Parts: sequence; structure tokens; C-alpha cells
Amino acid sequence: MNLSVVLISPKNEVLLLHRVKTSTSFASAHVFPGGNLSDQDGKCPPVEDPKRHDDAIWYRNAALRELFEESGILLAKDQNSGKMLAVPEHKREEGRKRIHRNEVTFTEWLKQQNPTAVPDTGSSAKQTPIPPCCVASANLLP
Repeated sequence: MNLSVVLISPKNEVLLLHRVKTSTSFASAHVFPGGNLSDQDGKCPPVEDPKRHDDAIWYRNAALRELFEESGILLAKDQNSGKMLAVPEHKREEGRKRIHRNEVTFTEWLKQQNPTAVPDTGSSAKQTPIPPCCVASANLLP
């Protein structure tokens, strides 16, 4: 199952990524961050199950993981304090590469940054998943 993330700033700016011209699909196109569900996102019901299309944690986890992998934007929080996780850019870049190479899952990488870190699947980021496309709106400014 594929998903896309639409990220809108408080100034109504929309995040689009520019695909490389050597890409095998949609070369040089401007696209929303997104990708495929992964086992690390949670157990998604089988294709024939209508619940597969309900708002569910696996879509939210996948949306936040893909957003991070493709853009470096990290929407995660400390589950105890509720504060957004602040990770220096060089550590985010290293994490993106490690996750992309399947050396570590997104959740494992978050725990390495902060043992109580979790993807922010709804408290500070307003998210309205519309499967198979997840739409997210978050305040990107401090």
C-alpha cells in the first residue's frame, strides 16, 4: 500500500520534494514525500479486510517514517514530557541513511536518540489519514 504526506506550514506553504532526473519513475517531478507501508509500521490487515482502509496507527507510523526518510523532518516526541524531539541535523542525516539501508528501523533509531521517544502520531501534529494517502498538517515553526 502506498501513501503520501501533505505537509502544510502555518503560512500555507506545501512541502514538495524534487525527484532526481535519473529516477526510474516520475523523474524530475515535484512530489509529496511518501512511499510504501513497511512491516516496521505495524501490522496492516490483509487486502480483503475492510479495516485495512480505516484510520490506523500503521498509516500514521508509515507517514512519519517516510517524511523523515525523504525530507529529514522529524515529527517525534518524548512520550513522558510530550515535548517534540530535537535532534541535530547531522544525526538526522545519519539516521536517514541508516534507516534507508535497513540497518535500523525508524523506531529503533528514535530510541537511540531518546529512550522515551515515539513518533508523534497525533498530539502536536494534526493528522488526518485518508487511506491510502495520509494527509498531515503540522506547525513547522517554533
